[in-house]
Amino acid sequence: MARQGENPLDRLKSAGPRAASILDLLAVAFSRTEADAKSGETMAQQILTRFPAINTLSDAAQVDLKHPTGLDEFEILRARALMEIGRRAGTAGKGEKQVIESAQDAFAYLKHLSNEKREHFVAILMDAKGGVQRVATIHVGTLTMSLVGPREVFREAIRDGASSIIVGHNHPSGDPTPSPEDLEVTAKLVEIGEMLDIPVLDHIIVGDRRYTSFKEKRLI
Repeated sequence: MARQGENPLDRLKSAGPRAASILDLLAVAFSRTEADAKSGETMAQQILTRFPAINTLSDAAQVDLKHPTGLDEFEILRARALMEIGRRAGTAGKGEKQVIESAQDAFAYLKHLSNEKREHFVAILMDAKGGVQRVATIHVGTLTMSLVGPREVFREAIRDGASSIIVGHNHPSGDPTPSPEDLEVTAKLVEIGEMLDIPVLDHIIVGDRRYTSFKEKRLI
């Protein structure tokens, strides 16, 4: 039923959002006009190719969505806002949040970063019981203290009322060995986290099907 019709917009109108395919939903959601939506299947396929795990799409950086969609900054932000509303509505009232109890648990939230060609720096925001509130993308690009500052990291944590965070990023080379820049950034974040009473519990570096945990290595 969801694939009947001439184009994504017609199929969505016919089937309704709940019965529509993810391809048609993406084609319509990331289009400016009806004409764009009708011819948006190729664009939607590009998004799915880049984000095969659809639950990671809401954490995508602006720049990662700009190329396939051609949307401007506000249009992408609006689409991401709507996805986040949907995510929160879908998880509301569904029991306790997923709790992170180990570095392996944290890696499960971050292992999709191993597919990225550039460094993505993210923060897992957690409540007082260690339940995951969300994963926030902080920066995309080379990891330096000048680009990944405490303000950007903790602004997300403070806004969501997080009690603690775990930070993480990927090494596109596949080798998760910490660099001097990784050590510098982590030390500064831990220091600021202590001052703000939002402790940084771990820093996970994602490599090719493996990871390094600063906590396990006693670097935190």
